[in-house]
Amino acid sequence: MIGALVGLAIAAADYLLLRLLASRVDLDDTKRVLRITGLSQFVLLPIVGWFAGPFLAGD
Repeated sequence: MIGALVGLAIAAADYLLLRLLASRVDLDDTKRVLRITGLSQFVLLPIVGWFAGPFLAGD
């Protein structure tokens, strides 16, 4: 469970950084791809953290 929470925290930080980057880009398609990437990480990183947490913690 802790791995999923860490993954969620990393996804939130990454989402903020990708939004900041998207605000500096001129192309609309690139902005859309950066937003989609940030949102997809809210799903993917907690799942990866859920499975990777026990490997790192040894449980």
